[in-house]
Amino acid sequence: LHPYTPTPLHPQDPSALAYIIYTSGSTGLPKGVMIDHRGAVNTILDINRRFGIKSSDRILALSALNFDLSVYDIFGILAAGGTIVIPSADKTKDPAHWLELIVSQQITLWNSVPALMQMLVEYLTNQPQQPSSLRLALLSGDWLPLNLPNQIQKLWSNIQVVSLGGATEASIWSIYYPITQIDPNWKSIPYGKPLDNQQVYVLNHNLQQTPVWVTGQLYIGGVGLAKGYWKDEEKTNASFITDPVTKEKLYKTGDLGRYLPDGNIEFLGREDFQVKINGYRIELGEIEAILKQHSTVKEAVVTTVEKTQQLVAYIVSDTPTPNLAEAYQPSQQAGVLTDAGERIEFKLQQPGIRKSESSPITIHLPKSELEQTPYLERQSYRQFLPQQISLEQFSKFLNCLQQMQLGDYPLPKYRYPSAGSLYPVQTYLFIKPNSIETLPAGIYYYHPSDHNLILLHSTNEIDSSVYLENQPLFQQSAFAIYLIGKLSAIAPMYGEIARDFCLLEAGHIGQLLMNSAPTQEIGLCPLGYLEFPPIQDLFQLEANQILLYSFVGGKIYPTDSQQWSILKNPQTTKSNTTQFREYLQQKLPQYMIPAEYIFIDTLPLTTNGKIDRKALPTPNLATAKSATLVPPQTQTEKTIAEFIQQLLQIEAVGIQNNFFELGIDSLKLVQLKNHLQNQLQVNIPMRQLLVETTNIQQLALAIDEQLIIAKITQKPLATEQDDDKEIIQI
Repeated sequence: LHPYTPTPLHPQDPSALAYIIYTSGSTGLPKGVMIDHRGAVNTILDINRRFGIKSSDRILALSALNFDLSVYDIFGILAAGGTIVIPSADKTKDPAHWLELIVSQQITLWNSVPALMQMLVEYLTNQPQQPSSLRLALLSGDWLPLNLPNQIQKLWSNIQVVSLGGATEASIWSIYYPITQIDPNWKSIPYGKPLDNQQVYVLNHNLQQTPVWVTGQLYIGGVGLAKGYWKDEEKTNASFITDPVTKEKLYKTGDLGRYLPDGNIEFLGREDFQVKINGYRIELGEIEAILKQHSTVKEAVVTTVEKTQQLVAYIVSDTPTPNLAEAYQPSQQAGVLTDAGERIEFKLQQPGIRKSESSPITIHLPKSELEQTPYLERQSYRQFLPQQISLEQFSKFLNCLQQMQLGDYPLPKYRYPSAGSLYPVQTYLFIKPNSIETLPAGIYYYHPSDHNLILLHSTNEIDSSVYLENQPLFQQSAFAIYLIGKLSAIAPMYGEIARDFCLLEAGHIGQLLMNSAPTQEIGLCPLGYLEFPPIQDLFQLEANQILLYSFVGGKIYPTDSQQWSILKNPQTTKSNTTQFREYLQQKLPQYMIPAEYIFIDTLPLTTNGKIDRKALPTPNLATAKSATLVPPQTQTEKTIAEFIQQLLQIEAVGIQNNFFELGIDSLKLVQLKNHLQNQLQVNIPMRQLLVETTNIQQLALAIDEQLIIAKITQKPLATEQDDDKEIIQI
């Protein structure tokens, strides 16, 4: 061996190009961001100084090289003399492998998008081995769940959790927020304050700073700004501007934000149709541009489903869509199921209908053709739009509860019956901030004779934990309704059965509300049970008042009330869906492939001729897949299906539906893995979930095989060490 002799480094000009990293572009072509040495070094030195990075630190390099978090993974830790630990290429999305490396290599620094940390936290909930070496978690690239910092700190009591943000065009990060405590009033983690030698501004359309609490556009300035886009002067000039007053160079991020009173900035989301999914910044226009290159596509629009962050493509075809007779297939529709396992079988038996008995007399009533609309409109809504409901709409919705005086009749009339005309059931509401036009947030009583809402308690939130498993549904709703029985208003006439009559009345009220809501673009979902006592004091009730029934509600599109009808919400055929998915997979990375494809005759337009994205049919991914839904048959299939339904909050899942296409990402696969370990005492390797068993049918067969082999041989079931090298990143 030749003795090592150091090679002198050539000095680099700080303004020289350090690297080019590509991001999603709106025309179908990615943009090459040019970062100089000065910008990258400034961010790295600031992070290292601010968080005391030193030679004893060790980082787990989880980010791909085309993601700029990898720039810090490599050059940040090496600049401090620390150590990079690189996971096996086939296990980069395997939390079991991460844990092994964290423990064996004594990892001290974690740097990733929040979704990967969520995967690790989820995995650790089922592991006796709790690593203690992590001291710093840097989380960036996507929205940070409010509950994640506390989950992290429960696992590592001395860890510092930091939220970072910025843009690829501004040298990795430009803003930071150290997370200590989570304010219960927060809707999101604050974006924070700028890093050294960088500036983040909230400006209006005149490039003037906005006051506190006023929404504006986020601009980044300072030494971290990119030199522009590689060989694209037009896009460079559009995104990198010069402040006309200060002459400072600024980058227009396309994000919205506002200043908070403490000097921090709050991030409010994207201004345009650029989205972030699992840390990847995606230009929806790039996917649209690729789709439009397909020979059969006339127009295309791509959107995201807010709740699941799945991509949906709307396609106007140059070829005619199937006619009604072809689209409506009774044999398939007869197999549409709304729940899994034994619940499905039970429903199909229609146990509420009396079974035919031998009777000498059966009267066949004249049958008339049934009108579909009332049946379609009667449904429970579980997805709401993040839009305000107008006061006029809300008033008309509640109008069904208003009493009316009829001439000289001594008692008021209602649109629903009540025992003894006593009407002891009262209506209370919780209105969330900015959800109903002009209505302050708080607890209200609805007065039926005056048609008024009386504010009882001003509050921006109530404890969502009282909704138990329905917390996610409550959190996305705009309001909640509580039907309260006042027993003292009926007991003097009906004694011990007063509560029974209150329940009957609440049922009548509920039916009226659910019929009235869709006519005002409002959706309701009745909830069978919630833990009312923790929030009861907010309603200022008397001791004799009890909760009978409750609902959550929010804004819906008018077309949502027709989503059960294939006539009103046509979907693509399976062959078309497969065709477009395979076409895009040849041109785009997996994270940019839409989960669903919906054919429409024309794109809806606004009055000024622009595409009206808000008027696009609301996607229902579970319903869209129902045509190919094959119900679970074996007990193992039912166990898996029931958990996936709960995990994805869908009513039905087929055993042949691909996990990825259903919306099961890596984090949810970890949750599925942990559930199977708890319920069936099997340990399925992550590689197997990602590669070999990608639907319920395949997974159930693998589990049953494991259980049989273990029973015959009396050998322990699969362990993490059974993993082999094949793994696919999703």
